[in-house]
Amino acid sequence: MSIERIFIKKGLKRAELEEYLEKELGRAGYGGADIRRIPIGTRIALYIERPGMVIGRKGRSIKQLTDELAQKYGVENPQIEVVEIKAPELCAPIMAKRIAFALERGINFRRVGHATLRRIMRAGARGVEIVISGKLSGERSRRARFYDGYLKKAGEPALKFVSCGYATAKLKPGILGVKVRIMPPDVHLPDEIRLMEEKAGAKPAEVEAQATEGAVVEGPGEQFTEAKEGEDGGDTQTR
Repeated sequence: MSIERIFIKKGLKRAELEEYLEKELGRAGYGGADIRRIPIGTRIALYIERPGMVIGRKGRSIKQLTDELAQKYGVENPQIEVVEIKAPELCAPIMAKRIAFALERGINFRRVGHATLRRIMRAGARGVEIVISGKLSGERSRRARFYDGYLKKAGEPALKFVSCGYATAKLKPGILGVKVRIMPPDVHLPDEIRLMEEKAGAKPAEVEAQATEGAVVEGPGEQFTEAKEGEDGGDTQTR
């Protein structure tokens, strides 16, 4: 099998696993997963808003999830770690699902968009973008965009620092798509320069002028020769 097909196969397997986790853990507030290979197997870090629903009573739910990943999806010795999301307002997948749920309940898309935008910015986000597309009003499909703050949309900072979330809302006119992008407050961008503060009590560097005998100091249009005062009390001579 060629290298290209191997990468495609791994990508499809990862997409299926992500879809399964989102479906099974959606009620618990699933915010994404970090899957890495380790020497003893596969480490899966699940970012959950309500970890108790994933762990279950006496760990039964998480044990069942581990067996399902190993048998159905062929994950080698999965080691599941549940990480609690302390600020759900800064997690784009969770906020996208909340917007979709509110739209399915019949709340107007403008009201949902502005309310969610204010809520995310109050949580401390540097920038937010919410895009709701579909048959919002009428038969024609269109999109509504809600934006505030500063947000990177291209390059490595956008891929590395910006949290992205997608969700769909099933309504009678059709399906609405929800896309949310959030830049957290603790992001340090490459183009930002921070100056080091001067330590308390530190003195600025002193510049010492070294004077020597017979030093010549040139001024505009004239020349002065300075000589040290000798032991005999001679004065400085000017020429």
